[in-house]
Amino acid sequence: MSNHEQQQAPRRGKGASEAGSTNDLRADVLSVLGVLKVATADQIQRLASPHLSYRHTLKKTPATRKEARTASHRGAANDLRRHGLVVDGGRTRGNEEVRILTAAGLPPPRSTWTVSRRRWAAGPRARAAPVLPIR
Repeated sequence: MSNHEQQQAPRRGKGASEAGSTNDLRADVLSVLGVLKVATADQIQRLASPHLSYRHTLKKTPATRKEARTASHRGAANDLRRHGLVVDGGRTRGNEEVRILTAAGLPPPRSTWTVSRRRWAAGPRARAAPVLPIR
């Protein structure tokens, strides 16, 4: 490989995947979706890494701050989507991408149950929260 080709090759850390996410970030996404079943990248970041919320306060607009804050978790969710553990669930009214955990992304059951019991052990399907009026 020539020197120019070596410079062009992307650097990836240990455990990095196609979108550049690490095992820790992918574990964060899976753990949050394991509880919520459906979440946006913003919700995943706020639950898994709340300390990053104040990291990009020098960005000029709220949109660029949010983009910078959630970029790593969006990349991790994209990597999990490529592996079939997460699927895209459309968009919210605020135009945020919604991620949904698939059955392949669920942890294995603790004992050997029938298929119907495994589905029950995964928990209920996620439902939309009621919209409360703004006062």
